[in-house]
Amino acid sequence: MKKSGLVVVVIGVATALILTGCTAAVGGSTSAGSSVAATGAAADCVSAVSADVTAAKKPIPLLVPAAALNVSSAKSKSIWLISATMNQAATEAADGFKAGATALGLTPVVFDGQGTANKFSEGVDQAVAQGAGGIVLYGIDPSLVSSSLAAAKAANIPVLNTLNGAPTDPVPAGTYANLTLNPQADGELAVKWALADSGCNTNMIMLTLPTIPLEKAFADGATAAMTKYCPACTLKTLNIDVANFTTDIGSQLQTALQQDPDANYIFPTFDSGVPFVAPVVSAANSKAKIMGHDGVQASLDMIAKGSGQNMTVAVPPLGWMGWLFVDDVARAMVGDKDPGYIIPSQLVDETNIGDGSSASVFPEYAGYEAAFTKAWAGK
Repeated sequence: MKKSGLVVVVIGVATALILTGCTAAVGGSTSAGSSVAATGAAADCVSAVSADVTAAKKPIPLLVPAAALNVSSAKSKSIWLISATMNQAATEAADGFKAGATALGLTPVVFDGQGTANKFSEGVDQAVAQGAGGIVLYGIDPSLVSSSLAAAKAANIPVLNTLNGAPTDPVPAGTYANLTLNPQADGELAVKWALADSGCNTNMIMLTLPTIPLEKAFADGATAAMTKYCPACTLKTLNIDVANFTTDIGSQLQTALQQDPDANYIFPTFDSGVPFVAPVVSAANSKAKIMGHDGVQASLDMIAKGSGQNMTVAVPPLGWMGWLFVDDVARAMVGDKDPGYIIPSQLVDETNIGDGSSASVFPEYAGYEAAFTKAWAGK
């Protein structure tokens, strides 16, 4: 695969999502005003998803290292976070990455891949040239930077594959481990929330980034859940160009809402898309609820205010995730065993948002920075 130009990955989402810019429908046509909720099938559907929705709203237990970490042998080294793009989620994670690396005594470097394969490779190549101690790929398919990863391996630089598929996926060549969440389950959970919320009278438009494996996996999970639990409901998918998502979201969604003004749920599979979705929904005079994934602070604030977004499937504070990246790659740098972390998720809506602060939504994660430093010191 070429490393220059825009990232292009051909992905099959279920059996119907094929080309960027196309849409696919699951099941029949169901409008926001139909009577699906009154049918026996809809009652069965609601019953099948409600328990999972309720369970997913419970606070997430704190996840921090279980073993001490001594990086004295790597104190002069830098660690690099190379991100597919610097959207809201990546920026918050990068801030945590920088803080965690500094607390551990390492030098953090954050590189913006700008959504293109040639920039991804440029980041890895720069890290290798500058003698990095470790590299974190954030949302980047390692196959797109295979030659650069070979150079990193030759230089004995460990590379961590993060937020790129499922935890059980094979570890890609040139990397030592996967650190991610369960994207298929999160996509399923988002659809289950919409089904429970609508009484299984769901007409959803989903916007995703098919060239980013994690986003593709969210879409797969959402599509599978809609097919399984409510085949009479509708799911249309808009495949967004990651390099031009700020404009592509608006143009595609505007057209979709013109074609289907009765859509009652809009689901960008990344919270960073919500600021570009909400104005289009408002301009169309649509009453559709807006969903998301990630749990960026701006989204939590909108849910708390009841304006702009209604729900998100959130990971714990994104800054915490940056600290977790640091811990994992630093252990690889000094030869420790990989801890095998899996990032948890929590469903957040008006029923459990509180005031929208991290302390309110994720009470167990208050003071996570101190918990990391204490764990690293073996206390």
